[in-house]
Amino acid sequence: MIRELPECLTCHNLQRSCFANVLPDYLSELKYEKACSMYKKGQVIFQEDNRALGVYCLYSGNVKLYKYGPDGREQIVRMVQPGDLFGYRALVGSRLYCINAQALNDAAVCFFTAENFLQITRKIPEITHKIIIALSDLLEDTENQLTSLAQKSVRERLAETLLRLSERQDDPLHTAGPVINLSREDLANMVGSATETVIRLLSEFREEKLIAIAGRKIHLLDISGLQRVAHAHVNGFLKAFEG
Repeated sequence: MIRELPECLTCHNLQRSCFANVLPDYLSELKYEKACSMYKKGQVIFQEDNRALGVYCLYSGNVKLYKYGPDGREQIVRMVQPGDLFGYRALVGSRLYCINAQALNDAAVCFFTAENFLQITRKIPEITHKIIIALSDLLEDTENQLTSLAQKSVRERLAETLLRLSERQDDPLHTAGPVINLSREDLANMVGSATETVIRLLSEFREEKLIAIAGRKIHLLDISGLQRVAHAHVNGFLKAFEG
């Protein structure tokens, strides 16, 4: 457990969370409705087929949500960023988690029991509205990823994944471009390809000056170039159509 509970009112993730624009008096009360814990890198937060007891909000660090395929291979469903909620299934009855959650690095996570969170949403209807918007965005992302898996090459999907991972980054120190810090295996699981293929394509991207690589860190140097790669099949179709 964290010795001192983070204050929702002064949380550095407030404006990107579902609690943004909630009245200060309500935010002050949230501190006493939650429990906060530290998870070490690689530690599992919850597992699929376990009872969904509550909702989690990431305070710091990064968390991956993933499932295992029939062959036992891991498929990353979503990357959780600070300020994001995860573990929604607890809000729709006493169901089981259908995914796994694991800390990618040392992470601090706030936890609300399902009962407490539902009481909060009844008291603060704005939160329910924001959750609906967040779920709608997740559904759209899922539909886009399914389309990419069906229609795009691995090269296109890799470029698309790098761009998607960079979207939530707002670190002012990244003046040379966004930096992705992810293992090659996790990146391959997001793309839906073999690790060896992703390593080879990353080398190609580096040769094309689209990225730079330092250890496991990937620096995105040419966002426009990566966007062209990510939409190569669309651009090719348009050129053929115009021709």
